[in-house]
Amino acid sequence: MGRDAPSGCESPRIRSGLLRDQVKLVKRKDSIRYEIVPIEGHLSLEKGFFIVIRACQLLAQKNEGIILVGVAGPSGAGKTVFTEKMLSFMPSVAVISMDNYNDASRIIDGNFDDPRL
Repeated sequence: MGRDAPSGCESPRIRSGLLRDQVKLVKRKDSIRYEIVPIEGHLSLEKGFFIVIRACQLLAQKNEGIILVGVAGPSGAGKTVFTEKMLSFMPSVAVISMDNYNDASRIIDGNFDDPRL
């Protein structure tokens, strides 16, 4: 049995239309800067990648100064590949790698992704 979305809320699915038109910005209440309106639902890696590129382009147009994007995930998730692909589309991007930041003396049971670290 499915549940209905609360009144006034969109169902968690991707809107139709061009991907670039699905990225929306909203001005922060406490600042002069803009931020991305979350996109509900699941995206393929390919679609998600182009959404991130479009979001960075829009943020760079609307905001003064640096745009900082964090990429997180467990070991082997593809963070480095993703950021290298971003760099090929946006050559002005600077990647700050956090590879090999773990203190090997604190690794628990050989698991670098243990949340207790």
